[in-house]
Amino acid sequence: MKSKLLVIAAANNLNFLNDIIVALRRDFDVVALQVNQKTTIRDIHNLIRDADCIWFEWFDGVVVDLLINEFTIKKFWRKKKVVLRVHRYELFQDRLLGQLKLLEPEIIDRLVFVSEYVKHIGISYFPWMEKGVVVPNLIDMDKFPFHDRERGYNLLMLGRISYVKNLPFVLDMFNELLKLDSRYRLHIVGNIHEKELVYYLQNYIQKLKLDGKIMAHGHIPNDQLPEFMKDMHYICCSSIFESQGVGILEAMACGLKPVIFNFPGAETFFPDSCLYMDRKNFVMRIMEPHYNPIKNRDFVEIHYSIQQKIGLYKDLIQGVLDGN
Repeated sequence: MKSKLLVIAAANNLNFLNDIIVALRRDFDVVALQVNQKTTIRDIHNLIRDADCIWFEWFDGVVVDLLINEFTIKKFWRKKKVVLRVHRYELFQDRLLGQLKLLEPEIIDRLVFVSEYVKHIGISYFPWMEKGVVVPNLIDMDKFPFHDRERGYNLLMLGRISYVKNLPFVLDMFNELLKLDSRYRLHIVGNIHEKELVYYLQNYIQKLKLDGKIMAHGHIPNDQLPEFMKDMHYICCSSIFESQGVGILEAMACGLKPVIFNFPGAETFFPDSCLYMDRKNFVMRIMEPHYNPIKNRDFVEIHYSIQQKIGLYKDLIQGVLDGN
């Protein structure tokens, strides 16, 4: 009989786990809780009672309520095996840092981060987080098929566009690139989160007369992204911080060349050959003649694919169940 794994995510945000859950079902009986208005605390209690191991994703919302209130007052739940995965987000929110201070570390059997750098930030606040392990997010390669391409002129910026994504920086660097070759185009895919950035983008395009050079496409569903990316050549990241950069890996799996700002910890995920720190190196990464799409896919497949790396999650969960 398979061990029962219950996954509970704050705000039902399983974006980084959905494909991993599918793969884990080969070895575990996995239930992913979807909390809605009809969900009662009794429903959650029953699922927890039946589970051998509980994976809490994001330390926010219902996860905070359960780990701080429920687990501390119901002693029999302390016998449950508990995994908690903490992301960059929680460690940059004063509200959640305050909640983490109330968490009893001994009820967490395995604390998980997706990067060493985020782990170091966690330790700087809470020394007990030294016991945490680092396991990267993984990509389902079958959902991002490879498309071979020649070196071209379409740059892609992908993701939920917030201040962290550093839109002004990439616009400025792209404009420098245009001065050298006017054939380049910048495609921005993803909802722009802060309204100020919408006006900034419109103002930038208008005053520099870049209409037709910079295109904002809004949100494109994940299942449509591979088709869209067939016409793209570079995946550009200007973020001031990323936990890992899943969107970059998805684009690389399709064959796009990565051009990534060397955000804190980027060097632990990506080769130095695709990193930059200033405009000069950004332009150099784009215009250098070396362009090898299959190499980009191979990198993701070897290091971050579910097909080759799901054992990292399987072994982690089995180790918790075995008491290791």
